[in-house]
Amino acid sequence: MTVHDPHDVIEPDLPCNLFVELVTDYLEDALPVDQRALVDAHLVICVGCAAVLDQWRTVISLTGRIAEDEVNRLNPVVRRSLVEAFSRLHPA
Repeated sequence: MTVHDPHDVIEPDLPCNLFVELVTDYLEDALPVDQRALVDAHLVICVGCAAVLDQWRTVISLTGRIAEDEVNRLNPVVRRSLVEAFSRLHPA
């Protein structure tokens, strides 16, 4: 019989939909340490969420410098992804 150390328990991966809910707090460094560690671990293995995070960082870096016509020139896939992520965070 194998004896397992209780410290070897692997935390379950963070669901992507929960990451979307936490991304703002993550970017503002407002998550508790344990929750931030879960997000960091998830970002290592989830290319999609890492891409969403990069997109949010791009949006933040452009805030205040982007005009409506520039938004209209965004890659349609990127624009749709950003709109969908925002809509999930702030349903109508």
